[in-house]
Amino acid sequence: MASLRPRQQTSTARSYGFVLAVAACFGLMCFLVGYSAGTRGPMPASTVDQPPGIGSPLGNMLGRLGRPLAPVGQLDHDPLESFMEVYEQLRANFYQPITEEDKTKLAYGAVRGMLRELGDPYTRFMDPKDYASFRQDTQGHFKGIGAELRLDLNLLRIVVNRVYSGNPAAKSGLQAGDWIVKVDDRATDDMSIDAVVALIRGEQGTNVTLTVYRPERPITALDPEVAKRIGADADEPRRDPAPFDPTKLLDIVITRDDVTVPIVESEMLPNQQGYIALNTFNEETYRQMAEAVAALQAQGMKGLILDVRQNPGGSLEEVIKVVSYFVETGPVVHIEAPRRPLEALQVQPRFDGHFGLPMVVMIDGMSASASEILAGALQDNRRATVVGEKSFGKGLVQTVLKLSDDSALVVTTSVYLTPNRRNINTRGIEPDIAVPWEIEARREALREADANKTPLIDWDIQVQAASQHLAELIAGTAKVGGPNPASIEPAPAAQATP
Repeated sequence: MASLRPRQQTSTARSYGFVLAVAACFGLMCFLVGYSAGTRGPMPASTVDQPPGIGSPLGNMLGRLGRPLAPVGQLDHDPLESFMEVYEQLRANFYQPITEEDKTKLAYGAVRGMLRELGDPYTRFMDPKDYASFRQDTQGHFKGIGAELRLDLNLLRIVVNRVYSGNPAAKSGLQAGDWIVKVDDRATDDMSIDAVVALIRGEQGTNVTLTVYRPERPITALDPEVAKRIGADADEPRRDPAPFDPTKLLDIVITRDDVTVPIVESEMLPNQQGYIALNTFNEETYRQMAEAVAALQAQGMKGLILDVRQNPGGSLEEVIKVVSYFVETGPVVHIEAPRRPLEALQVQPRFDGHFGLPMVVMIDGMSASASEILAGALQDNRRATVVGEKSFGKGLVQTVLKLSDDSALVVTTSVYLTPNRRNINTRGIEPDIAVPWEIEARREALREADANKTPLIDWDIQVQAASQHLAELIAGTAKVGGPNPASIEPAPAAQATP
């Protein structure tokens, strides 16, 4: 028994030593945690995308010990926290109360500003009113003035792209090429195209005043002389709208009315050539086009000219239907998106029109987006000869995302490629047969033709060139794609001005 006593004393001593060691470690840990918290401030309750174990008190402490401590006053800040701080400071310190209406304006304004900093003019925000107006566009029937607007990416101005004859805008003197500077005295400098359209539309019988700048000649970039006068660099990419001469502004008062924008226009040209113009791609385009083709075939059509000049695009689903009407198999377009494999959107057989006649498709500098998908698909499949001018070059796909308050986010989600995987963004579709036509000369010819009721084939030099080539396709003396010269001379009839 005596021999066991010293061992019991040693064991007891070791137990006390272990307890003291644990207590010392715990005290040191508490000291380090307190020191770290006092130096860097409290840790968030939880974080995302961290390794397992981080987020617990011990894990937070180990995480702190694993990296250097920042000097006081040099904390890492999340910019979104700064945004909320600004909002709370406004609520606490602004000299007037922040109302519910103010909260909506501040929130929407912040979203628009955030999207603007992305540098992509196609990614935009639509408030509930803008979004409701946007949805009306898919039907082609609404109360308004009967004009098509576009955002000029060089000028950063809202420009009148087209004025539809017989509608209020045409009757009031609005012209293609006019810059919309104000709508009812509200400057459009910082507005999206959807916001401008929403302001212009309204109740039937009410008036809207458009303040417009009408350049003496078409302007596609900042005039160097104007830039010099305002102290700007004409070669530097602009983020502000292009300036204008304030002494040359026009106020045009337009009475809103029921407007029906023609989606599809058709007629039979000489020599049994069918002509169909697609003005946009919305939910009615395929159906109306198919009906127009059937009507022309009933009249004995021998070939078709499909005109998408001045067509800014529209629904991707609708253009796939249209291409499927003329092309039997294969991809209509490829979609290239980050973190996803290349996706081929195929021809849809249920929309096949069993149309085997020769074809020409017409494009110009304002044929964009869905129009370019159409032209690229018909060109790559050797289904039609492309005639006219190089297209706009918008090879980006936008997705409309409805938000919880009936507003919407339009966001660029992907790039599209033609069936042969050509990326035409900023490059455009090159015509097989180029027929250049200055925009002002075309507008003047259109004005005279409207005034004199001149048939299309007698004044439109690009239609004449398309008709000439289509006749050769019908006769079998030319192949799809044509001779592919740099340009061709217009037919003699183009020189006649009735």
